[in-house]
Amino acid sequence: MRFFPFRNYVIQYIIELKIPSVSVKLISQFKGNYVPLSMQKFSSHVVEKCLKHFEETRPRIIRELLSVSHFEQLLQDPYANYVIQSALAVTKGPLHASLVEAVRAHMILRTSPYCKRIFTRKLLKK
Repeated sequence: MRFFPFRNYVIQYIIELKIPSVSVKLISQFKGNYVPLSMQKFSSHVVEKCLKHFEETRPRIIRELLSVSHFEQLLQDPYANYVIQSALAVTKGPLHASLVEAVRAHMILRTSPYCKRIFTRKLLKK
């Protein structure tokens, strides 16, 4: 699944409309694709919108991100790192704790250009 310039704005707008039947279709299309979508310039914005607006699906999205064998690549990716930051910002409780634990396991990356933003923000202290 690949998004192209400007199409992501349409998808983001549709997500913000919160039309249940449309949301269900989008969620089913994205399921299993959140990691590659997070690592693409245009679709990463869509994943961030999903995290913000699809509260009931948020745990599934985050579990999908956490289940990837190369989580540290998400932290270092120029686009996926913003998805991780968004996930940290919108979660709380055990889900947030799991995400923080996964991020902290890669503390050595804190000086990496894209990881700096994750480790210097207060998102890990929530």
